[in-house]
Amino acid sequence: DLEKKSMRKYGLYLLIAVGLLAGCQKKYTAMDTTTAQTSAEETKTTESAKVTVPEESKTSGETDAKEPESTGKLDPIPIAVTGEYDGEWDDSQTPIITSRCDRVFVQGDGYEALKSALSAKNDEMAAAHKKEYEEYKVEAIDMRKEFTDAKFTYACNYEFQPIRFDGAVASMSWLKYYDMGGAHPTAYNDYYNFDTQTGKQLELSDMVKDMDGFRSYVKEELAGRAADGELFDGYEDTVDTLFDGTNADSSLEWAITENGVSVYFAPYEIGPYAAGEIEIAVPFKDHELMFEEAYMGASTDGWAKKVDPWDTVTYRSGDVDASVCYTYEEPETEDDFTRKLTIEREQNGKKDTFTEEVYGKIGDTWLVMTDDERSYLYMELSSENDWKTMEVYDLNGEKVAKAGSSTDSVNGAPIQTPDAFYLTRRIDALGTYSAYRKFHVGADGMPEADGNVYTKIRTADSHEDEMPLVSTRALPVTLFGADGSETEATMPVGTKFYVRATDEETFVDMELEDGRKCRIAVRQSGDGWGFLIDGVSEEECFEFVPYAG
Repeated sequence: DLEKKSMRKYGLYLLIAVGLLAGCQKKYTAMDTTTAQTSAEETKTTESAKVTVPEESKTSGETDAKEPESTGKLDPIPIAVTGEYDGEWDDSQTPIITSRCDRVFVQGDGYEALKSALSAKNDEMAAAHKKEYEEYKVEAIDMRKEFTDAKFTYACNYEFQPIRFDGAVASMSWLKYYDMGGAHPTAYNDYYNFDTQTGKQLELSDMVKDMDGFRSYVKEELAGRAADGELFDGYEDTVDTLFDGTNADSSLEWAITENGVSVYFAPYEIGPYAAGEIEIAVPFKDHELMFEEAYMGASTDGWAKKVDPWDTVTYRSGDVDASVCYTYEEPETEDDFTRKLTIEREQNGKKDTFTEEVYGKIGDTWLVMTDDERSYLYMELSSENDWKTMEVYDLNGEKVAKAGSSTDSVNGAPIQTPDAFYLTRRIDALGTYSAYRKFHVGADGMPEADGNVYTKIRTADSHEDEMPLVSTRALPVTLFGADGSETEATMPVGTKFYVRATDEETFVDMELEDGRKCRIAVRQSGDGWGFLIDGVSEEECFEFVPYAG
């Protein structure tokens, strides 16, 4: 019998939400058989598809960064996601099956009802995933025994996909991805929408006031695709049963975006696999009376669209019709992180190709259009020790150009609008941890911070699941009262401090065991590493400071 070996690993990332060019054809990316952390987005095989982005739709900053005009309740809220990875390996350490199941957490204070609702949804997804994974694991082991030379590797993933998270709406999906060694994997999305203030899971009727008009818009858009031969014969019957709630196999999937309400049809539901998931977007613009105003997005001209490699996205910039596609060549060896990146852009019929060698695994990439119609590609790279950077490419000139590089990256987060989004980076200030700031697209296309304070990412609901810094000497602090008052105090030996925020230079904000907030003043040591507190090395102030290598 095969010897079963299990490995569990956790990943953390902040979540704070196609006409073909020559050479830009969807390619198959083989699964990395050395790790259970391969994303379904990088392992699935899909055919070329067409997605058209709606028309409406200074380096990381210092303290003097200009704050963009607030959109109030529509300001994005930060989220974080934990990915739990599992799997079974054979004696040669070749994976038999790998799995991933994500959980999402709202960051910061407030939104208690939403936090509770998402906690229940996390548990629901985890239970469903565990049941499926255990069933597929038995099948995968039996398959490996029967076909010893084939080395099929199964995959069963539930991957969280943020769509829109702000003070009005929390909209998301879980990508359910299965690879059972067949001709191609199976992937589909389950979509969920919540009222951010009440935590209520929304029905389509909570969002759409004119359901007849909404349904007609969707069917008219689909009719255009059917005329182009993209849909199955008789697809109309399936659409009607989905809207009526009488479909025995599935329900209507939908989400609230920044610019409207989208309806989604899974592969094979109304069209062939090559068509992929079919999205029909009903815009808020010019259809305001169709929707519930409380959940409508910001009325801005800027937008952001996630772009997958080998897919061409068409868009309009001012009076210019444009399209962009990026591809890359995989390195020849597993320990080589260098890739050749190619960006192909077409503007009013004129083509331009930009190439460069990049260091790191290419991750989430966003096409960002500002309110004043400047366009950029934001591309995340990750390398050793999960170190991340974000490369920015300027698509506005006669030639595609490199705008710059940032150590603040999307890290799995959505860019909902160029006016306000969250980026994260590794912080080394009284410990090593990931933390985020709010940004907007600056005048040069680079992400520009709205402030200089980083907030630590939290995925624990209680202090029991979080490592404190335990003081070994009395430490001076500034206590923050609930009324905004500040009081100087000294915390005794043995006080437990939980890191919450820092400017990386002069202070680290903490939470105490009783929930009170305080600030510890720090200054950088003279040897280029670490901090001093009241003139004393941090290592002499706490039992243990958890820095990563």
